[in-house]
Amino acid sequence: MAAVVAAILRDPTARIGQVYELTGPQALDITGLAEQYWESGELASIGLSAHVAQHIATMARLHRNGRYDRGTDDVERIIGRRPQTVEQYIASNPHLFY
Repeated sequence: MAAVVAAILRDPTARIGQVYELTGPQALDITGLAEQYWESGELASIGLSAHVAQHIATMARLHRNGRYDRGTDDVERIIGRRPQTVEQYIASNPHLFY
């Protein structure tokens, strides 16, 4: 933004009466902004490879869009018993959460 102000101040008479819409190179809603912050900031800062970071970002996007909102009996069929709920897991592993 400072470069825009500097350019206008260098030659203000040529800009009299002009109206400018100062935007970036793309329009982003708050979700898009958060995605870019998370992908380029948070995921990049922990040293993940680009492939793994992209995979995690895609999983997060799918989760946000409800693609993982379903239950199955696959775990029970594989291990022969019902899986723990999140509440049960936390209760049996408090050292991981407190």
